[in-house]
Amino acid sequence: MAKPKVVAAVERGVLRVGVREIPYEVKRSAKRKRSFGFVVNSEGVVVFSAPRWVSVVQMVRFAEGRERFIEKRLAELAVKRAVVAEKELAKQDLEGRYCELPVEWYRKAARAVMVPEVAHWAKIVGVTVAKVRITSGKTVWGSCNSNGEINLSWRLMLVPAPLREYVVIHELCHRVHMNHGVRFWRLVGKYCPNWEEKRKRLNALGGEIG
Repeated sequence: MAKPKVVAAVERGVLRVGVREIPYEVKRSAKRKRSFGFVVNSEGVVVFSAPRWVSVVQMVRFAEGRERFIEKRLAELAVKRAVVAEKELAKQDLEGRYCELPVEWYRKAARAVMVPEVAHWAKIVGVTVAKVRITSGKTVWGSCNSNGEINLSWRLMLVPAPLREYVVIHELCHRVHMNHGVRFWRLVGKYCPNWEEKRKRLNALGGEIG
């Protein structure tokens, strides 16, 4: 009788890239003798392929040191999700409303991408949000009022993901400080250390996005 195949348990956890928490899993392979590597799959999960002797700590440290690669991959996945949203929207009856298609598309993509991002960062910052509205703001990327309602422009889907993330963090920090005082910027810096650079890049893009 053939011996039953032994399947190694998949090791899972969460690694930190910048201030973002990303799930990972490890797949061990007897064929790998020396090297290990990782990919970011279509679900945004970091998947390591490694021999049995490599420790999880070593792999996590390796991935955490490759922030730019992972951020680029996650941004690509966000674009792909937006394309899927566009295809789904195209199935709807939009006859006679062709000129509205781009806005409808971006609004739907914004709801699919940014609302979960707000929920994710709200937990990290430790605040609550009453409602997230997707707006058509051209000069104001986002805002937050004293009722805990956050407004985000769908035009944020046209900028790089790290800049959109800065806007989300910025508005969530207003749930703690409803001003732009020193304590507010200190809190923003806690979750987005390079916020000044991102703010400058975002301001530069402001006139280019109609």
